[in-house]
Amino acid sequence: MAFQPVPERKDVKNRVHLDFVVEDIEAAVVKAVSLGAVREGVVVTDAKGSFQVMRDPEGNEFCFVR
Repeated sequence: MAFQPVPERKDVKNRVHLDFVVEDIEAAVVKAVSLGAVREGVVVTDAKGSFQVMRDPEGNEFCFVR
């Protein structure tokens, strides 16, 4: 687990964004959805790797990162 601060005020976004490093993003998504999380968009891949934005049942964002 890594902590990534965001510069915005706490109006809508979390002030701390949780990233969970996983071996298999899709398997992590399936497990999280079964526990009540919601997928936001699609897996994004950039020069640093891949990530999937998720929301917990209360709407807080977190990411699975590979």
